[in-house]
Amino acid sequence: MEKFIQETFVILTMQNEIPFKGLPSGELFDKLESLRVNDFDWKSGKTFGAVYYPGDSFARVISKAYEMYKNENAFDPQLFKSLLTMENEVVQQTASLLSPKIKLYGNITSGGTESIFLALLSAREWSKKTKNISDPEVILSSSAHPAFTKACKFLEIKPIVIPTAANLRLDFNAYKKAINNNTILLVGSAPAYPYGMIDPIAELSQLALENKLLLHVDACIGGFILSYLRKMGYEIPPFDFTLPGVTSLSVDLHKYAYAPKGSSVLLYKEEELRKTQFSVQANWQGGVYASTTFLGTKPGGVVASSWAALNHIGEIGYLHLTQKTWDATQLIKQFIIGHNSLELLGESDMSILAFKAVDVDTYKLADQLNDLGWYIGRLQNPEGIHLVISQIHADGAAQEFLEDLSRVLINIQRNSVKSTLTNISDKISSGFLNLLSYNKLRSTIVRSAVGKQPKSSKKRLIYGVKEQLDEEESNELFRSIMNRFYS
Repeated sequence: MEKFIQETFVILTMQNEIPFKGLPSGELFDKLESLRVNDFDWKSGKTFGAVYYPGDSFARVISKAYEMYKNENAFDPQLFKSLLTMENEVVQQTASLLSPKIKLYGNITSGGTESIFLALLSAREWSKKTKNISDPEVILSSSAHPAFTKACKFLEIKPIVIPTAANLRLDFNAYKKAINNNTILLVGSAPAYPYGMIDPIAELSQLALENKLLLHVDACIGGFILSYLRKMGYEIPPFDFTLPGVTSLSVDLHKYAYAPKGSSVLLYKEEELRKTQFSVQANWQGGVYASTTFLGTKPGGVVASSWAALNHIGEIGYLHLTQKTWDATQLIKQFIIGHNSLELLGESDMSILAFKAVDVDTYKLADQLNDLGWYIGRLQNPEGIHLVISQIHADGAAQEFLEDLSRVLINIQRNSVKSTLTNISDKISSGFLNLLSYNKLRSTIVRSAVGKQPKSSKKRLIYGVKEQLDEEESNELFRSIMNRFYS
């Protein structure tokens, strides 16, 4: 039984002590290369998500900018004025892309999660000051990013999560009914990550104005590419500060702006709102302490390389990368639409596609694609496969993926007897695990979480087991699994 679970995970090996004598550079880099053996081959386009790469030519310049400022700290605006200039330019260039001619205020953050965290912090502090709300609530769709509920947990804000409608879109009527005297912030996504669909931001904007509430738009994954798709003439619903009710917006630069990991921008319509995210301790014994974001030390390399990305790639470069991304997206989308065994989930507004298998097990299909070296996401409620497509897929990877997808579908369908036996085996395995007490189930899975390199992926088993658990049990199971991976 444990073998089934072991095959879902990858072994981790560690060097537990700092070597007495440092490794020579050649040996060190050989070691690094050996550690990468089991990583996904992202550079050839094998990952649909997690990695965004502009190509070697742009990447070399961006990396050089990072190298130039890798030791500098952007924490103190008076220490490295070059970094201050670059951060202000990045913020204003991003603002002008999203909402031209509107004066906005913002900062670079370490990623979408920090941007969202700070937006909620500002909303909480604003509500205390202006409305005297002591039990703040935030309203969001169930398709909104988990960073919102994570931030709510830390900030002691109650999240009011509204299930999506039957068409997987934000349920506006239920959303509207959830507003009460404790509501401080409405949340909209551009787009919602699972299906790539933009929430009705115009309607949410009007709702915010009518109820004198703040509205944050999570455009972390979509802000850049949606703006360039609009510039290219595609019909993109409004989602930015041109809507009067939008008061803050987050957009990641390490996604479709192709900056290095750890770069996002949080924008505000009002300067006073931004000030509420600042941490200040004027009477500290170590001197006056002030930071603009959650981080203390702010990597200068991230600021410099983000600036380099925007100013080296430029508008023409971004339009070219966006077109490549869109071409790859349409190639995959039309294949799914035209295939009798596949069905799109939702109506994506950008380069995110969600789909399911019609006559075979969707998770089994995902596992077999995994076995061929593809990193793809898995959706649930309903189950599906999730693809985040970028320009790296336009140079053959999208076509290769479709060829593998076709072969896997044909293989599963041809081997229907074998597939039936596999499904029975899966059910027996899942059924056996479900007979265990929760504590025994958890210990069995967690004990096997770090095993040998899998011959075949069986993540579908975990989803099968998870369905029998309530939310807290399921969350605790995966906390325990995560805990097992780290020393």
